[in-house]
Amino acid sequence: MPDSPRKSSSGPRVPAGRSAPDGPHTAGAQALYAQALTDGGARGELLIERHGLDREPTSLRWWLRDPDAGPPHDVRALDLVASGPVLDIGCATGRHLELLADRGVEAEGIDILAAATELARRHGCRARVADIWTFRPGRQYRHLLLGHNIGIPGRLARLVPFLRRLAELLRADGTVILSGRDWRADSRITAAPTFSASGPGSDYPGDTRLRHHYGSATGPWFDWLDVDPDTLAAQAARAGFCVRFARHGTGRYLAELAKVAGRDPGRDV
Repeated sequence: MPDSPRKSSSGPRVPAGRSAPDGPHTAGAQALYAQALTDGGARGELLIERHGLDREPTSLRWWLRDPDAGPPHDVRALDLVASGPVLDIGCATGRHLELLADRGVEAEGIDILAAATELARRHGCRARVADIWTFRPGRQYRHLLLGHNIGIPGRLARLVPFLRRLAELLRADGTVILSGRDWRADSRITAAPTFSASGPGSDYPGDTRLRHHYGSATGPWFDWLDVDPDTLAAQAARAGFCVRFARHGTGRYLAELAKVAGRDPGRDV
């Protein structure tokens, strides 16, 4: 997503035993984002709405390489990258890949949107259309770069399977690097269940829904997860990771998840 990715005619194929999220992992849910990338933002700002909250501008202009646009918060996560190979998950138009290349770091990206990866390749980046749940790269990575995309699982109940999937793509010394949004820092969100856009409620306030607005069009709601650092640390431990954090701004944090030696990420402690 700009600040925040199954496909085939018969639906996504998910490895047995995995619970795959619905929401953001459908190209239909991201159709307005794809349109904004395709027409260069000709209809104005791409806005994002969290269920029950106000619309906010995204970092579309930065992803479109507008020289006057400032970078999103998650660009700071690049400072935690030590070496390649790196996989940028939800790489969008490849801005992070470009910055890593400038630092001499080998990196490639995946995204579910062809409009995004086409722009990335146009600017010299290695990027392809792929879904993280079914992606088979043929090698393991030193770092997985998530940016804001820790929300991909959609709900807290899906976070551990998602992290275990990421662990499969990492070398023994590999880490997952991400930028998160702590729902507890937003006074508009209470500890009571807040999710009710369409479907059953949730006991975790970070389980929310998002939708895009572009021009006069409004996209469909899709599941998204805003996970607080304490909850992330607990869930990461179940998936075989230890976590270290650094805060940057109100409600924002960086996190690096390192694999725990001797732990099988496929089994709980």
